[in-house]
Amino acid sequence: MPDSERAATVEDSALVDRARRGDMDAFEVLVRRYRNDVYALCYYFTRNREDAWDLSQEVFIKAHRALAGFRGDAGFKTWLLRIAANQSKDQLKKRRLQTTPYDDAWQPADAETGQTPGEAAEASEIGAAIDTAVSRLPAKHQMAFVLREYKGLSYQEMAEVMQCSVGTVMSRLFHARRRLQQLLAPLGLMEKKEHV
Repeated sequence: MPDSERAATVEDSALVDRARRGDMDAFEVLVRRYRNDVYALCYYFTRNREDAWDLSQEVFIKAHRALAGFRGDAGFKTWLLRIAANQSKDQLKKRRLQTTPYDDAWQPADAETGQTPGEAAEASEIGAAIDTAVSRLPAKHQMAFVLREYKGLSYQEMAEVMQCSVGTVMSRLFHARRRLQQLLAPLGLMEKKEHV
């Protein structure tokens, strides 16, 4: 674990202890620190800004109520993302939402990127194709792919969020990547590897 992550974990632990004793300022620091991570995960699964905002609020309310039960076995961020993942899955089951392409995942090119308008349009099309393919994955594979590739979590953090073993995480990620390869190869976006 890098020193910056270790320091954040120690600081989070101190903030959690203060929040447990009723210090709302301490909890507010935790909210500000992780609200973007929680919102991004909720948005990815709901595909709706208002739903993701509402869900994020519910996640922090649930986390605040459950602080007494936070044992610190996992980092606070990991624990919070687990709550967000479970809330998102519950929301999808409850509303039976159909996912739509994540238009905001691929930002338009600006002068700093040096892309021509044609290159920017092509990048946008590729992004939309990838996002559509990701949305077609089974939920458990989609979750693994999003946590690893979009959120950058380690395998151990993913296992804690998904409440499974590291081996299961690796298997789900392998299957997600293989399925994405199958979905994207016909579009010329990935080489399709033949099994020997």
